[in-house]
Amino acid sequence: MKAAIIAIILLAIPFYTFGQKEILSGQEVERVFRTQDSTQNFYLALSPKSSIKGLLVILPGFGGGPSNVLQETDLPAKARMKGYLVVIPYLTVLTTYSDSISQNRLATLIPEVIKKYKVPNNDFIIGGHSIGGNGALLYAETAFRENDEKIIKPNLVFGVDPPLDMKRLWESLRFSKEINFSKTAVDEADYFIKRFETELRGTPFQQPEAYERISSYYRDAQDGGNAKFLTSIPVRLYCDPDINWYIDNRRTPIEHTNLADLTACIVQLKLLGNDDAELITNIGKGYFPDGRRHPHAFSQLDSDEFLKWADKKLNEK
Repeated sequence: MKAAIIAIILLAIPFYTFGQKEILSGQEVERVFRTQDSTQNFYLALSPKSSIKGLLVILPGFGGGPSNVLQETDLPAKARMKGYLVVIPYLTVLTTYSDSISQNRLATLIPEVIKKYKVPNNDFIIGGHSIGGNGALLYAETAFRENDEKIIKPNLVFGVDPPLDMKRLWESLRFSKEINFSKTAVDEADYFIKRFETELRGTPFQQPEAYERISSYYRDAQDGGNAKFLTSIPVRLYCDPDINWYIDNRRTPIEHTNLADLTACIVQLKLLGNDDAELITNIGKGYFPDGRRHPHAFSQLDSDEFLKWADKKLNEK
């Protein structure tokens, strides 16, 4: 009995594994497990050879681990070369980044990383691809809303084609099921509608406050809901607005694409006085690592241009 109690106590103690180096997609990375559970709550760190000038946190898209990001975009490799410490976390299994566990883990991870790697002045940028972009914006919104020194405020925030309004996303998923044109889209819709309605205990019409809470922008809320907390930070949202691809491959009109959220959010932020809110369009630039054309792909982001923007904004602060 005593041995069992000791075992339980040991399992509850955080277990940090530093210095586990490996090569992924040609990049030397450090894999850091924050607990004994190696399936979640860990991150990959890419340290620059020069002194660190800032931290770049990248949240992967749904279902993708940190290693997928290294395949999808050259941003981590190029950011490291420019002096950024790049951290790509995996917060929970199949995370949507909007649950309290994922957001709390992210909030504790950032000061931990800043301290471990000695990031100067708490300078850091956070962003993500797809649903990870919504999670990055939610983190920034929480940091500015709570104004708590324990939640470190980012200097810049970005998202690559993220869905932002979860009611709109739910309606778009329902539309994909109704038209039943693309098996990929229908399978995705089946999964996420069931997950939304289970975790949030209903549809957005039955539980509007729950859907608003996990949306970094919400049309039905005054001032865009959580988006109103992004008025004092530079925001970039990226999209490949190839609506003909969606017409041909998904039979999807523009109001059911993430572009509808991105344009509406940027307009709302500008109406609230944020002149540093930008929509960056990259038509024809999205490709998956296997060469397939897809306007949702992370590859649409021009890493060189992004890093020039990031350097400029950090120098202005």
